[in-house]
Amino acid sequence: MRLKKNYFLGKVAFTLFFILIFLSASHLVIFTATSPMNLNLEASIQIALESNIGYKISESAVDVSQAQIEEAEGAKKINMKVQGGYLQMSETIDEEAIGAGDFSGLFAPGQGVPIFSMSATKILYSGGKIESLIDQAEANKQISLNDLDKEKQEIIYKVTQAYYQILQAEGIKKVSTQAVKQMQAHLESSEALLKEGMIAPIDLNRIKSQLSNLEHNLIKAENGYKLAMYNLNSIMGIDLNIELVLENNLSYEPCEVNLEDALVQAGENRSEIMNIALQRRIMEEMVDVAKSNRRPQVILNAESGITGWQAMVVAEYSLMDGGVNKAKIEQAEINLAQVDQSEKQVQRLIEFEVRSVYLNMREAEKLIKVAEEGIKNSQESFRIAQVKYNEGIATNTEVIDAQSTLIEAETNYLNALYDYNTARAALVKAIGVCN
Repeated sequence: MRLKKNYFLGKVAFTLFFILIFLSASHLVIFTATSPMNLNLEASIQIALESNIGYKISESAVDVSQAQIEEAEGAKKINMKVQGGYLQMSETIDEEAIGAGDFSGLFAPGQGVPIFSMSATKILYSGGKIESLIDQAEANKQISLNDLDKEKQEIIYKVTQAYYQILQAEGIKKVSTQAVKQMQAHLESSEALLKEGMIAPIDLNRIKSQLSNLEHNLIKAENGYKLAMYNLNSIMGIDLNIELVLENNLSYEPCEVNLEDALVQAGENRSEIMNIALQRRIMEEMVDVAKSNRRPQVILNAESGITGWQAMVVAEYSLMDGGVNKAKIEQAEINLAQVDQSEKQVQRLIEFEVRSVYLNMREAEKLIKVAEEGIKNSQESFRIAQVKYNEGIATNTEVIDAQSTLIEAETNYLNALYDYNTARAALVKAIGVCN
């Protein structure tokens, strides 16, 4: 009876312990999922690079190209095979017995012979084919590395753009919030002026209407901020519901790069241009591979077994192939000629991209300076309009118009900062560097 009681108490204790562990774990998960994540731009980029599927695919492509090099180099090495088995033969056929109608000898087992052999083959001369195939594989690996670098640049740009989009949306939300508070304060002072008979009731209606519009804008700004947050979380590959607290570096820092330097750097760094040179190398090697079929191939073969060993050197040369190899050479030469045309097209596209993002950056730079001056003037105009309105020497319309101008100036400034920083990030990507 005591054993049963102890068993029951032990079971209850274990169950309670398990429940406590579960609740603690659940609390930890909930806390982790809902706790804000503090990030700067560099940390956001690092998270994206570690979790982005496209980047991982590009990394695996590099591994595949390395394996292809090893495969091509393997053709230069000795190829060895071992063969083993057992051969069962029948008895020697007795023709007289068969003539007498006795066929049993056909199915009688005879002597069993074990089979074992070892062979080694090495290509002594391939006409340059193996060397060309190795060069192609090495060029393909470099293309994979260039593509990986390009994918990294693309991720960095996307994260940077999304990061600044959150800061822009956060700024617009603050502007909208401040505008609502200003109009609420204006409404309170106007209600007092209405009681004193200093304004007409229609002025109060106009203020309420403006306040409604501002609240509408605030709702849209808050929703835009959440969407921008979701976008960055998605790019980084983390839970969309994680709240981010970002370091606000949405500011103006002069870019010292001029257009001519940017074009030169793009010509030196862009992976597309590097890949064109590598494609030309691959096409040249393909021509050599096709031409190598016109040269003899020399193979060393050695084989040993139970019965002994043998070795031979075999030379092979194709006399006629129906024009197949000639056609392969022509195809390879045509592909090589197409590379030159592709290079011109790529260079033009890159130049257009660099020039476009550079002009966009300089335009945004000028707009920042204009918007800064606009904010100063609009703030002062709004302040003066409020003072005059409270003193009864300015209309309600002047106050609302002054506030609208201020909101527009502050929004223009945020947009210009966003455009400048994203255009600068686009210029870095267009140049072909990762920072």
